Amino acid sequence: MQDVTVAERWTQERRREHTRNLLLDAAKETFARKGFEGASLEEIAEAAGYTRGAIYKHFGSKEELFLAVNKRFNEEFLASFVETLDPSTPIEDIDLTALAKHWHEMQYSDPNDFALGIEFNLFVLRHPETQPVVAKQRLELAQMIADFMDDQAERLGEIFRMDSLTQARLVLACSDGLQLATFLDKGQEDLYEPFLALLVSTIEDDPKKKKTKSAAKKRAT
Repeated sequence: MQDVTVAERWTQERRREHTRNLLLDAAKETFARKGFEGASLEEIAEAAGYTRGAIYKHFGSKEELFLAVNKRFNEEFLASFVETLDPSTPIEDIDLTALAKHWHEMQYSDPNDFALGIEFNLFVLRHPETQPVVAKQRLELAQMIADFMDDQAERLGEIFRMDSLTQARLVLACSDGLQLATFLDKGQEDLYEPFLALLVSTIEDDPKKKKTKSAAKKRAT
């Protein structure tokens, strides 16, 4: 009996998402190489294998496309970093040296990613009308980080001495600064581990969880 391979039928939504991702991939590469002003929609569309009209089906303007590229990049970077963390490892047992090295490698591995970030900063400065949108994106990203921190702390019976969202916003700001410092001066990569140590120092055992654990231990004995 012969095997029959049935091709998976793509829904309209899936096909649309596939096209959108191809356009974002092409836009990311083109913007990093030529900058926002130098990149044309025709060039981006051609690199993705589509026409300029395809871009306008997914993005209202060149500015909207650029903002979408930045948003997706930040979310993917965060997801990739979080995947390296073992959720079962207590905060005090995390290998900060290894984590700092991985963080540095992620930020320093591709100069084009750094160029894209610099270009994005210039874009926002030259187009102040986009600042509210960018601020909203950064707050959403910070909230994602804060939610992850809160989930980990709750599961491990830890609390933060500082509001988790404030701390997440500091992480984003310092991450940008560390990346800039590393590219300007290659001797700055040693700053990653001390910064992580500072973050860890804001974490302590939750007194409520301590009492619960202590009571459970007494009952067991």
